[in-house]
Amino acid sequence: MSFKKILGQDKAVSILKGFAASGRVPQAMIFSGPQGCGKAAAALEFAKTLNCLDGACQKQQDNCSVCVNCKHIENGTHPDIIFADFAYQAALEKSDPEERQALLEKTQSIKIITTRALTSASQQKAAFAKWKVYIIDRAETMERGAANSILKFIEEPPQNTVWILISCNKEKMYSTIRSRCQDIAFAPLPDDILLKILRDNFVEESIAKRAVRYAQGSSTKALKAAEILSDIAALPDGPAFTTAFALNLPKTLALSRVQVSFALEMLSCRTYEEWTKESSSRKEDLQNLLTKLVFYKKAITRNVSPAMVAEAALISAAQEGISLKN
Repeated sequence: MSFKKILGQDKAVSILKGFAASGRVPQAMIFSGPQGCGKAAAALEFAKTLNCLDGACQKQQDNCSVCVNCKHIENGTHPDIIFADFAYQAALEKSDPEERQALLEKTQSIKIITTRALTSASQQKAAFAKWKVYIIDRAETMERGAANSILKFIEEPPQNTVWILISCNKEKMYSTIRSRCQDIAFAPLPDDILLKILRDNFVEESIAKRAVRYAQGSSTKALKAAEILSDIAALPDGPAFTTAFALNLPKTLALSRVQVSFALEMLSCRTYEEWTKESSSRKEDLQNLLTKLVFYKKAITRNVSPAMVAEAALISAAQEGISLKN
């Protein structure tokens, strides 16, 4: 699909196309911006553009998405282009699929094992690519040892080697890393783009319009909100909804936590939305509810039943007239 699939990021895409056209590509970049705004997709499209074998596409600073290099990059099988995320890291640590999945569910940071694998690969001769590209997702979670291990490599990489660090919160990254990278900013996606993405994913129109209000410029959040809203559509209204929601949570603890965590985020959005409209004494009640929801969000990360947290949060919200059902 080329850069055309990167919606709502004209400025960032224009900068990347300019790098490709000039051949003067920064040795290290941070793609910064909200979750779900196209950073990872743009990093892969940039890698494809740098290595596309179609001369006509290269003149347009884009890629064909069908040549051998483009296809391998898109499928994650190109030996010179590595996308390092938590799944890549889990594969380095565990060969057994079940053990790998269990580890993946607990992973919260990029470790030194991952950055060492990347730095080792960066020193090898390119197999097929003109430009070797190493992408680290959620770079703000790099442990100190992991960050230190790539400092020299992002400062003085081999010729035609590019490092791209993807971050939703670049301020959490070590200053030694940030100072060596050029920042490419990605903006939150506007509502019309989010609606298009939801429609393209066959989300029902009424659900899509409601999901956008919870998205905060993120396609990831928009799709997750749509999933939850679709799941609860058939659940009963009123007091029975709380119990039904808890009973319908995923059976595995990790997935249940994810579901409840995002439901709490949705409740917070609704509560804040109501708080901004109020000018009466109810404003204080809504502020207290927001405080409670913050507490519930912290509780979900500890050894507490997600179903219990969900029920407590939904009851607290219902007492203030806040529900995910409306």
